[in-house]
Amino acid sequence: MENSVADDDFINEEIDDRNLTEYELIEIQEEYRRKRLIESLIGPVVSTIFHVVLIILLAVLITDKYKEEAPEIVVQMEQIEEIKIEEPPPIEEPEPVVEPTEDVTNPVLTSVAIENAESEDAALEDTNDDAPSTDDDSTVDAVSDVVVSPSAFASPNVFGGRSAGGRAGSLAKFGGSKVGQSSLLKALWWLAKVQKPDGSWGNSVPEAFTGLALLTFLAHGETPTSKQFGTTVRKGMEWLSNHKARPGQVYGHAIKTYALAEAYAMTGIYSLEDAMNTNIRYVIDGQQEGGSYHYGYNKDQNDKQDLSVAGWNYQALKAAYGAGCEEDGLDAAIYKAVDWLRLRADESENGDGFPYDRAKVEGKSKHTMRAVGVLCLQLFGEGGHKGLKDEIEKISKVDMEKMSWEEPPKESLYGWYYATQAMFQEGGPKWRKWNRKFQKVLTKNQHKEGFWDYPGEYHGNLDELTSRVYATTLSALMLTVYYRYLPSGKGAKGGAEGMVNKKKKPVMEEEGLDLIE
Repeated sequence: MENSVADDDFINEEIDDRNLTEYELIEIQEEYRRKRLIESLIGPVVSTIFHVVLIILLAVLITDKYKEEAPEIVVQMEQIEEIKIEEPPPIEEPEPVVEPTEDVTNPVLTSVAIENAESEDAALEDTNDDAPSTDDDSTVDAVSDVVVSPSAFASPNVFGGRSAGGRAGSLAKFGGSKVGQSSLLKALWWLAKVQKPDGSWGNSVPEAFTGLALLTFLAHGETPTSKQFGTTVRKGMEWLSNHKARPGQVYGHAIKTYALAEAYAMTGIYSLEDAMNTNIRYVIDGQQEGGSYHYGYNKDQNDKQDLSVAGWNYQALKAAYGAGCEEDGLDAAIYKAVDWLRLRADESENGDGFPYDRAKVEGKSKHTMRAVGVLCLQLFGEGGHKGLKDEIEKISKVDMEKMSWEEPPKESLYGWYYATQAMFQEGGPKWRKWNRKFQKVLTKNQHKEGFWDYPGEYHGNLDELTSRVYATTLSALMLTVYYRYLPSGKGAKGGAEGMVNKKKKPVMEEEGLDLIE
């Protein structure tokens, strides 16, 4: 208001000095006011524009700085090469019972030329014609941590003895020693060490020696999930299941089938079932009408009836049946096998029982073949057959007397492998004496690295390492006898008729085995 009065006074003075008209006066007054209004607005407008510009500049600077500091994120698909995890080094083997005093270099893998199928099978053949325990209930109540396939026996007694708890109980009950089991563990570590990268063992007839090695680990309850030997077992199973069948190699094929059947029964792996069925087909189809076997699965029984060959095929038949195999003709093959074995046992009274070749019998049984015949009848539920009495007596007295690593009979270890199982199935005082003797002989003669060399004369055409695999598997399997197959009992009712039925389901009452419904 004061400024307005001052402006009017100024205008009035201008009017008085210049004598302006009223109209001119109004124009001057308005022009003056416009100037004053513009002057009053310029400051705030300029200040506002300046601050807006300043804010914009600051925003730009800050944005640019953030972009520089924050790296651009780029999503990119990249193919990563699969990395194969190396197998962990083996756990140190248990301390041996006797500290070694000398060093022996590791054996070197070498190849052996094999001329034909029969020469390969001769490596496992036995041709020597020279003759060389518990009384209570044998059932061990043990809960198994070994997984049995749904198609196999339900009872824990089948493989229950192979679990950690089962082994401990069976060893205590049947006389297994700590020294013997220490030797067994050393043998397992050595076998794992000499396994080939492809999972096999042996340089000739690899299906036979891979089968024997796998049977050894399985007998100790080892599966692909085992902490220490799982990788070894898995590789062995894969090699056997993928290996093309060579039924011409009758020993190797039978042992391979035997191992596949046990592996399937203990794991339930479907690929093993397929392999078992494929391979047992040759065993069934290659049996002679009379029930025996010959090289190359030759069915001419007038040419040769080879009990050594037959023994491994009989064990394969039993193992496949125990694993729930339902191949056509399996039951019939078992019936024929038992009939043939019964006839040989009945001939024992006149000294003709269990010869190597029934087609060319020479009037006496062999120390190895009587053990094969006795065990196979026991495994088929015929342990109480009257003809076995004399043969078991000979094993108990004659064969045990000749058990020596220094002066063994020919093919000694082959015969001891069967005899140890047969005497275990027999039980009683005869088993207790045999048990003390064979454990002492084996543990005393094991190499410090864990293997055994074959004792005495051996006619097979095997290189050093393969021969050691053979001797070591047979020896180690003997040391698993306490829990590998629990005693089936003697005098079982029904025999083979009680073992198989029309539904192809295992019903071995003498073994206390039940069906899985």
